[in-house]
Amino acid sequence: MSLHSTSARALDAVSQLMEGFRHRYPPSELARLEECLRINFGGAPLPELPTYQRPNLFFFPGLTRTPYVDPLEHVTLREAVEKLERAAPRLREEYLKVVTPEDLRPYLDEHPDRFAHLRAQDWGTFYLQAKGGERIAESCVRSPQSAALLDELEPYMSPGGAFLFSVIAPGVSVPPHHDSANFKLTCHLGLIIPPDCAIRVGGETRVWEEGHCVVFDDTFQHEVWNRSDQPRVCLIVDLWHPLLTAVEREVIATLAPIVGEHVMQGFLPTWAVDSIGSSSSAAGGGA
Repeated sequence: MSLHSTSARALDAVSQLMEGFRHRYPPSELARLEECLRINFGGAPLPELPTYQRPNLFFFPGLTRTPYVDPLEHVTLREAVEKLERAAPRLREEYLKVVTPEDLRPYLDEHPDRFAHLRAQDWGTFYLQAKGGERIAESCVRSPQSAALLDELEPYMSPGGAFLFSVIAPGVSVPPHHDSANFKLTCHLGLIIPPDCAIRVGGETRVWEEGHCVVFDDTFQHEVWNRSDQPRVCLIVDLWHPLLTAVEREVIATLAPIVGEHVMQGFLPTWAVDSIGSSSSAAGGGA
């Protein structure tokens, strides 16, 4: 199937769903969504973006264009971060009690071609909710406190958002990359942070602190490193961008699975085609 025909099929499927929303909501509430569809389906160009920002799959207009986002400036984001930081001690305790090295799934199992220099043991994951929104029942049963927090955070999480423990092995660096969509933000809650570990997003380096969150837009180029002799462990959660309205979240949550199906068949926005084969694949990352 050609890229053109795949794009046409994706646009047709999305347009059919949008008709229902156009009957339910006034044009003013759908204006940014309509512009979003034009940008992502070839009806309008991708706007000029800040240095370092390059979404691989989906761009939503009118949101913040900064690498990091301050949770204190947004009510819903602050609420989610407060829940995470309050839970940090028991999450850390549960992780140490439950998760063994044998339980960690290599990130490269999901994306084997993304980071050529990484080995399977360099980046391990323990998912309670996978990308796409699938709950991992065994992990939730073994980690009841983490699973309870996942339930509590669900209203704040982006569609198909992941919830996982992410472990970067000693001496490992994950190279600069971009991820898929700016309607979500990535939240890292530091649980075990040895010395000389850091994250750089959009050219700005920050250091995780145990019990505290770092929230960033992963459509900006980002990289992480662990130059210590101990594993670095963060809880990663995908959250809604706080500047989206309730209507916009509803529509995106409805459209996201449909767009995802067509991505699996080869759909990419016209502006993303040029990045095929680069280090910035459409897969999720986060580290």
